[in-house]
Formats: sequence, structure tokens, C-alpha cells
Amino acid sequence: MNIKHLAAAAALMTAAGFALADGDVTRAQVQAELVQARAAGLLDTNDATFPVIPAVASTLTRAQVQAQVVQARAAGQLDISDATYPVIASSGAAASRAEVRAQVLQARAAGQLDLNEANYPASYPQPSVKKTQAN
Repeated sequence: MNIKHLAAAAALMTAAGFALADGDVTRAQVQAELVQARAAGLLDTNDATFPVIPAVASTLTRAQVQAQVVQARAAGQLDISDATYPVIASSGAAASRAEVRAQVLQARAAGQLDLNEANYPASYPQPSVKKTQAN
């Protein structure tokens, strides 16, 4: 490192020290300002303090709340959770493997499936493809 680099580094460190140092304010004064700002609600909130939920005494009994939940559920007004969604209704009798295979082959022959040998099991008959050679 040459002398120019050392001089520049020393100058930067000196400037940074002056910028950060504020000798007029003591630690106790900063702590007092922090307490005042917190009391005035001027500080950003965090997970521990947001949102502020006011303490409100309920005027309903547990039985009344449970009755409201039953009514809301019956009216479809409750949010749906992973445990209750989706409700899958039975579509009737289950088809056998042979029936499903026959339906798939029929749909494929009718051109209703967008499948090819890249994304369809090789165990099913593949359509014949004529290979042509470029001359």
C-alpha cells in the first residue's frame, strides 16, 4: 500500500468519526428520549407490539358464542380451513381398473386427450406414426 492509500484511509476514518460522534448528548439523554418516543407512539411497531388488541370484556356466555358459531356454520359464513375444504361428494359407484382403462382408450381414440409417448404410460397402445425421411 502506498502513502496515498494510507492518507485517504486516515482521512475517511477521521471524517466518519466526526460524523458519528455527537458529544452533546449523553447515553442517559438518549434513553430518556427513547422512553418519551415510545410513550408518544412514535416508534415503529414490531411483532411483539402489533397489533394492539384492546382488552374488552365479553358480554356473551360461552353457550351463546357456541350457538352463534353453529348458526354461522349452517349459513356458510365461516372461513374454510384446510381441514374442511374441499368437501368431496361421492360420485357414485367406483369404476374398476378395466373400466377406467377402456374409458381412457376410448377418449384417446376420439382425440380428447392431449397425450403423447413423452407423458403417457408406455403400457397402453401407442398410435402408429409414419416416419418420413427428408431428401
